[in-house]
Amino acid sequence: MMIKTREQFIRQFNLGRPSPTRFVKELPIHYDLRPSAVLIALVEQPQGIEVVLTKRTDHLRHHAGQICFPGGRQDADDGSLQVTALREFEEELGVPRDQVEIIGQLPDMPVISRFMIRPYVGFLKTQPQWQPSPAEVEEVFTVPLHQLLSHQLHYAYQLPRFGVQRVWFIPWRERMIWGATAAIVRSLSEQLLPTTQKLYRPLN
Repeated sequence: MMIKTREQFIRQFNLGRPSPTRFVKELPIHYDLRPSAVLIALVEQPQGIEVVLTKRTDHLRHHAGQICFPGGRQDADDGSLQVTALREFEEELGVPRDQVEIIGQLPDMPVISRFMIRPYVGFLKTQPQWQPSPAEVEEVFTVPLHQLLSHQLHYAYQLPRFGVQRVWFIPWRERMIWGATAAIVRSLSEQLLPTTQKLYRPLN
C-alpha cells in the first residue's frame, strides 16, 4: 500500500495496531532508564510524504555522528514528553513548535544507552525553513516515506547479548540509519503496514 497524503497516513496510522518491535527485549533491573522523546516530523509534498532526519555533530556525548530523529532527554520543566519532543525539535532545527501538529505516538522504546524513548508523530503545517543548531546538528535531510518504510531495505542483526534482541539497519543512499532510529522506523512501518511486519533481511 502506498501512503501518499496526510489523510491516508492518519487513517492508516489510526487503524494500525502498535508494533511489537523493540530495540531491546529486556534490560537488567539496575538500568535506570531516563525519559526522552523524539519527533517523527512529516512534510507533505506534491510527490508524497517526506520524513525529516538529522545527522548529529561528531562532538556530542550521545550518538555522535549518527542519523537521528530530532529529540532528547526530558527536562524537569517540560511538563510532558510531548513538550520534550516539540522543544527539542524547535531547538535543533529552528522551526517553531506551533508549526507541528501531533497526530499520535508509537510505543515507548528502551535502548541500551539507558534511555526510554517515546516517539511522537506529527505533520508540519507549513513548508519548513531549517535553521539547524550548529552545536547539535550537522545536516538536515528528508527521505520519502514510502522508501523508508520499505521492508526490502530493513536489515536486522541478531545480537543475543546485553538484552539486545535485534539491531536494525536501513541503508539510504550513502547513509546508514541504524540502532534506535532504525528500530523506530521499523515500529512505524509495522503499524502502517501490519500485514508485512515479519519481513526483513538478516545480517547474520
